[in-house]
Amino acid sequence: MKLAHTLPALLLLAVGVFAAAQDEPPPVPRHDFRYAFSVIDDATIDSSLQPLLPASASMLTDPSVTLLQNQLLLEPSFTLRYRSRWSIASSVVGLADTFHGLSAADFNLPPGNVAASEELNAALEPYTGTHTQLRVKEAYGGLSAGDFDFMAGRRIVRWGTGYAFTPAGFLDPPRVPTNPTDRLNLNQGRDMVKADFVHGPHAFSLAWSTAALAPAGSNLHDTTAFRYNVLVRGFDTSLIAGNDRGGDSFGGLTFTRVFGQAWELHGEAAWREQGAILMGAKYTTAWGISFVGEFYTPPNTAYYRDSTISPSAGRQHYAFLYAGKSRLRELPGWKQWDLSASMVENLNDNSYIVIADANRRFGNHFSSYLHLQVPQGNKSSDYGATPYSAATSVGVRFQL
Repeated sequence: MKLAHTLPALLLLAVGVFAAAQDEPPPVPRHDFRYAFSVIDDATIDSSLQPLLPASASMLTDPSVTLLQNQLLLEPSFTLRYRSRWSIASSVVGLADTFHGLSAADFNLPPGNVAASEELNAALEPYTGTHTQLRVKEAYGGLSAGDFDFMAGRRIVRWGTGYAFTPAGFLDPPRVPTNPTDRLNLNQGRDMVKADFVHGPHAFSLAWSTAALAPAGSNLHDTTAFRYNVLVRGFDTSLIAGNDRGGDSFGGLTFTRVFGQAWELHGEAAWREQGAILMGAKYTTAWGISFVGEFYTPPNTAYYRDSTISPSAGRQHYAFLYAGKSRLRELPGWKQWDLSASMVENLNDNSYIVIADANRRFGNHFSSYLHLQVPQGNKSSDYGATPYSAATSVGVRFQL
């Protein structure tokens, strides 16, 4: 009798222990290590390219050529977290840039003019041979302590809300309107020390960035910036203020508002000597097609002025339109395709550039793409001054 009572009790105890063990969450690992690696081989043909030539090139009868440029990019990256408190991360890009078939012999240079030929070859040197470089996109360490997060090193921050323009993104990587998605992902972060404090709906960020390691000619300064972010009646709003050492103080306002499942409004206002304004919207259909439109008006000051704009041109006005869809259809052979098209227009001189992209995935690691840029406008206009008539890029990408 005792055995008959004991066995059921032992079975019930074992089932209870097993059930309790199943309910317990798995232990949190002390280390969390993640890595990624990508390889891109990109070939670009610039049609009717007009390189920057010396004064001796005025004697050339046809200074335009077709240039083939091949870029090979290797990008390893990793993130290591320890006890959800300490973290280090890094992302670098090794770039080999090769130009084919461009020398003084491609131009109609008068025979016997050795000095002009040497000067022309010197000017064409950036467009010849193979050039290699190593870009450190990010390399930083971080510490989390309660509501505070601290980091030091090089990091990409995105305080702006725009897709093609970001007047209030004072610490953001530069946005190039002719390539708003930065298809080769070569942007580098700023070298900074940053502290973040999050409490409820309020988020505060204080950053100091140094220009000591900035690339030559980047026109960056030591910058102190503060950002306050809060959600107010559905508006994700940020206030930004700061100062460039030895330069100007600046301030900005950004907002994003989502309506339902389809609409998103965003905008930025910035003051740096003068005001710059961006207003935009995004709409996504039930079929997954996304449309983006932006209007941007920057002042013609040294900070905001594009290199092709004359200092006397006055305030500029731009329009950006985008349409795209990932996974064209949920059918075999179609859902691996992504298509998009966009246009950026300078409303002052009516010049514009059209951009088209097609991407095809092969399994989980490989993809290929086609990228096309076609500028239009007279030679003295913003996009008409682009030194090529069309740029066609094809490439393959491996991601791990």
